[in-house]
Amino acid sequence: MSYNLLKGKKGIIFGALDEKSIAWKTALRCHEEGAQILLTNAPVAMRMGEINKLAEAINAPVVACDVAVTKM
Repeated sequence: MSYNLLKGKKGIIFGALDEKSIAWKTALRCHEEGAQILLTNAPVAMRMGEINKLAEAINAPVVACDVAVTKM
């Protein structure tokens, strides 16, 4: 049951890899409650996971994001 608790809100969900991930379920629930979501994950995870399937289901854009730290 949806109560539109997040109607008009916008958010970014990081780390939705597949249907078993917490981020995946969070994105689905936020969408059900009316939020507009942007999905992001590391490029390698995007290739291995099914984030595009989720993006299609909730009509969300997907942006690659790699915040790996390298030593100088």
